[in-house]
Amino acid sequence: MLKTLIIFLLLTVPALAQPWPQTPPPIGQLYLKQEYWNYIKEAAQKYQISPYLIQAVCAIESRYDKDAKSGRCFGLMQLHRDTAKKYGVDPRNPRENIMGGAAVLASLMQRYNGDIRKVLRTYNSTSTAAYEREVFRAYNQAQQFETSSLVDGKLNKRRN
Repeated sequence: MLKTLIIFLLLTVPALAQPWPQTPPPIGQLYLKQEYWNYIKEAAQKYQISPYLIQAVCAIESRYDKDAKSGRCFGLMQLHRDTAKKYGVDPRNPRENIMGGAAVLASLMQRYNGDIRKVLRTYNSTSTAAYEREVFRAYNQAQQFETSSLVDGKLNKRRN
C-alpha cells in the first residue's frame, strides 16, 4: 500500500517538488557523471519534466558520451545542430546540450499530451521500435531505483 502511494505521488507531484536522489540512478551498466546528473535535475526543474526521461534519452542516444556524434547531431542528447541553434545552445557543451534536449522534450510532451511514444518518435526521427523499448527500459530502471530507494528510506543501488 505504501509503495503504491509513493508511486502515485511521484507521478502526480510537480517536477519541482520531486525528491530526486542526489546521485544518478544506474541504468544497466552505464553510470552517469554526477556533473551531468546535476544538469539533468536542473533541466527537469526548469522544464517541468521527469529527470529520468532526460537521463534515459542521454543513456540511449549517446551512452553518456559528451563527445558522441552522429551526422549533424552532437553530445549527450544527440541534439541536432539546427535544433541547438533554434534553442540558442552549444550542442558540444554538456550542460547546454542537456538543457536544449530537455527543452525539446518538454515542448514535445506538451504537443503530444504526455504521449512518450510520440515524443520519442519525434525526438529521434529515425526512431525504431527497438529504440523506444531501450528508452522505456532505461526510464523504468531509473524510476524503479528511485521508488525502491524511497520505500527503503535510503538510496541503495537497485538489484537487477
